[in-house]
Amino acid sequence: MEGTMSNFWVVLAYGCSVGLALLLLYYANIRAWAWHIASVALAMFIGLIPNPFGWTRPTVDLMTGSLCTFLLIWGLGELAFHSETHHHHHPPHRA
Repeated sequence: MEGTMSNFWVVLAYGCSVGLALLLLYYANIRAWAWHIASVALAMFIGLIPNPFGWTRPTVDLMTGSLCTFLLIWGLGELAFHSETHHHHHPPHRA
């Protein structure tokens, strides 16, 4: 069966890309917003360009999709996990 792929590999690849992105968000603690914006932009660029001629195999689609998923989750995940409002702490008032 040319051109098909087992659902197991698809779920495994996308699950690993999501899991790796979430682990990286949790443990790496990279808060530079420029890297996250660049990650989302790169994911959109890779996902929206057509595959080069001769690269239309299911494995290429799976790798491209997994990479885009990783970059999007890592880039947008910073907003979800580390979006904390900055509270200004004032010294206590003395009576």
